[in-house]
Amino acid sequence: MFNNTELGDLISKIQATVISNGNELEKIILSQTNTIDNLNEFIDKAEIGVIENGVFVCPKKIIKASNYAVKNPIDNKGIEPDLLIFVVEKHRICKIVELKDGDIFDTKKAAGEKEHLVTFLKEFGSKIPFRTELYICSFNQNDINAIKTGLKNTFKEEEILTGRAFCDILHLDYDSIIKSRLEDAEDNFNYFIEELVEIEQVRSKILEIIDKK
Repeated sequence: MFNNTELGDLISKIQATVISNGNELEKIILSQTNTIDNLNEFIDKAEIGVIENGVFVCPKKIIKASNYAVKNPIDNKGIEPDLLIFVVEKHRICKIVELKDGDIFDTKKAAGEKEHLVTFLKEFGSKIPFRTELYICSFNQNDINAIKTGLKNTFKEEEILTGRAFCDILHLDYDSIIKSRLEDAEDNFNYFIEELVEIEQVRSKILEIIDKK
C-alpha cells in the first residue's frame, strides 16, 4: 500500500492492536466479575436451586465448550454470543450479549448478528431455567439513539445497552474502566508517533510539509 516496508510493518502492528483491543475489554470485564468456568455445572446447580444470588458472567469459549453450544443449521458453525450474564435473584434472567468496543457498525454484519442472537436465544433459552433477553452493547457509546441509528434500527431500543448500562448490570465502575483505557490510548498514541518519525521517508515528508506551511 505504501511501498515502504517499515511503514507497512508499523501499520500491521496498529491493525493487530485494534483487533486485540476488543479482547482486552472482555478481559477487563471478566477480571472484575464472577465468571463461570463450567456452564454445564452452573445450569445443573440452577435447576436444583443451589446457586446463591448474584450476577455471573459466562464468556464465549465456555459456552462453546459446553453442552449448550448452538450451531447454525445452514453451515453448522457455532453462533455463540460474546457473553452470557446470569442474574440470579428473585427472578432469574439470562442476558445474551454481543459486546462491541466501538460504535461504528457494519450494518450488514449487524443484521446477521441479530439473526444469530435470536437463533441462540430460542435454542438455548428453551433448555435453561432462566428467562432470556438479547442485547447488543456498544461499550464506548452512551447514547442509545446513536447506537440504534448506527445499526440502522436492526436492534430495538430495548435490545441496546450503553457501556454504562452494561456496567450497571455487572456492578462495575464504568468511569474507572474508561479512565484506564484512555491511559493506554495515550501510550499507544505516543508509541505510534515516535515509531512513525523514526522512518526516514516519513520524517522527510513531514519536514517537507512543515517547510511549505
